[in-house]
Amino acid sequence: MSKERGRKQLMLKVPEVRHFLASPANETLGDLFESYDLAVSALERFRAASPADEPRILEYERLCRDIEQEVRVYCNGGFGRQARS
Repeated sequence: MSKERGRKQLMLKVPEVRHFLASPANETLGDLFESYDLAVSALERFRAASPADEPRILEYERLCRDIEQEVRVYCNGGFGRQARS
């Protein structure tokens, strides 16, 4: 369930590789999907907390951006070339 939520979140956040994310995921992408879902969920909890934990919010915003970038690189590099072959 977490992997599928992460996939859908990433499809919205990284639309330029949506077509790769829509295809069956290998283990690497599945792990990225799950990690992204967990990071986004934690970020939402930190943002909703009172008082807000700004350092942790910034840390998790950066983590989400890092995962998004890793997905871009992965899809445009290794996975992307395999899918076009």
